[in-house]
Amino acid sequence: MVTEVTNLKDIEPILQKYFKGYILSNDPFEKVLIYTKEKIIAVISYSIIYERGEINYIITLPNYRKKGIASKLLEYALNDMKNCENISLEVSKDNKEAINLYSKYGFKIKTDRKKYYDGKDAYLMVR
Repeated sequence: MVTEVTNLKDIEPILQKYFKGYILSNDPFEKVLIYTKEKIIAVISYSIIYERGEINYIITLPNYRKKGIASKLLEYALNDMKNCENISLEVSKDNKEAINLYSKYGFKIKTDRKKYYDGKDAYLMVR
């Protein structure tokens, strides 16, 4: 089930495991949704800033990957951003599964982001 997070502290353990150093904030433009199945098994964060959307991160716990959960969260976010002129995200160049997911939803690689993730290069993808 997809629901909006009411307490950001609930996702902090997952976030710190997969995005060390990411700082949770009460950004008024950011929305955080979770997918639950008795516990939180996936999280998406995205921002809508006027006419622009940005996917901040999607995390699915390893035992629940390849089951369409990230797609469900992404579809929910994209529907919420349907009035955005463009939507962007950064993804590690070595995260082939995520690149394939984003490509499936119309995102295209626009440029490189050098040393974006802990010294690893990333792509900027735009839809």
